[in-house]
Amino acid sequence: MSDEDSTILPGLDPDVRQRVITVQAVTTNLDKMQHSAEVHGFEFRSDEPPEMWGDNEYPYPLDYLTAAIGL
Repeated sequence: MSDEDSTILPGLDPDVRQRVITVQAVTTNLDKMQHSAEVHGFEFRSDEPPEMWGDNEYPYPLDYLTAAIGL
């Protein structure tokens, strides 16, 4: 194994005890409870069910959080 093969990527180095990660999102209220967010060039849209004054056209905001935890 060469030195190149044994190089630890900075994000995986177990000796690093603290990391600062910054994520920036641009959010927009589209209509009623519909919102869009742009993160890293990807657009996410969310909505709420009619019981919460939404139109149920997109996943709920909590759905995105639940999916992210499961990844």
